[in-house]
Amino acid sequence: MNNLKKVADHRHQSYITYGPEVLLFTMMLKNMTGLKSMRNMSESFNKEECIKNVGKVLGLDSLEELPHYDTINDFLSGLDVNELEKIRTYMIKELLKKRSLESYRIEGKYWGVIIDGTGLHTFHEKHCKHCLRRAYTNKETGETNVLYMHHVLEAKLVVGDMVFSIASEFIENESENVSKQDCELKAFDRLAKKIKKIFKRLPICILGDSLYACETVFNLCRAHKWKYICRFKEGRIKSISTEFKAIKELEQSKDQNSLVWVNDIAYKDRTVNLMEATMKTEDGKSKEYVFITDIKITKKNVERLIAAGRSRWKIENQGFNEQKIIVTI
Repeated sequence: MNNLKKVADHRHQSYITYGPEVLLFTMMLKNMTGLKSMRNMSESFNKEECIKNVGKVLGLDSLEELPHYDTINDFLSGLDVNELEKIRTYMIKELLKKRSLESYRIEGKYWGVIIDGTGLHTFHEKHCKHCLRRAYTNKETGETNVLYMHHVLEAKLVVGDMVFSIASEFIENESENVSKQDCELKAFDRLAKKIKKIFKRLPICILGDSLYACETVFNLCRAHKWKYICRFKEGRIKSISTEFKAIKELEQSKDQNSLVWVNDIAYKDRTVNLMEATMKTEDGKSKEYVFITDIKITKKNVERLIAAGRSRWKIENQGFNEQKIIVTI
């Protein structure tokens, strides 16, 4: 709790009733208990037993009531985001130090880190100079309109069915007059440097969708001594796709629920490995999953690597969806 107490408080000290540790811990408790609104939090927590227990955890003898959500919102609205990032980094590093999550490493070596972007806000009018812009045409009227958006790129550590946010990078324009807008891949360059600075020696395997199956990401992973497993779609890199298809047809006939993999496909100054799984969906249809990786694929590890690649979807269900509930008032 000392880390919560050390958070720089922007409020005028003479008007303070609750310290940063009370405000932040109340929010953390809300998120841990799955409450979906700040209003519901205030109503649920201000009971004698809850107040008493929070006071014990924080070492406060004089806590008579938990803060109203308006007080918490006022505190959070002026809080430097770096203060929250410090707490997040501390918590993740402590979890890793305790070595209680070791069994979730990919191939017993690498920590799976899912990378993906999500939208935060959309406006029909310009919100600020950092807004991303997207023009679209109304099919009925032929009128062209512009949407203004704010997006963020997230890195999340995946451990079993849980995901923990470890770093964030906003996808935003430097100014409204930029010739090329910011995008996920540009933001990933910045995010990768941030992750490397925070977790200098952490052995990481980047897990991404087909957008990340590109030379930019391959080079960044090589530079940071990371591995990668990314979804691969036909046409993403034509030369790789063509060779994989040709070798697959020569070496192995396909049937339902089969696993196919090819190592050492040449691509520029490197080789890459591809694996494909054909699986049945809940409605009985077959669906193919293809992944590209720089981890050597073998009969012993192919199923584990495919499972690691497919775990990327957890950033939506256990990650973004939960985050968007957390900020509901």
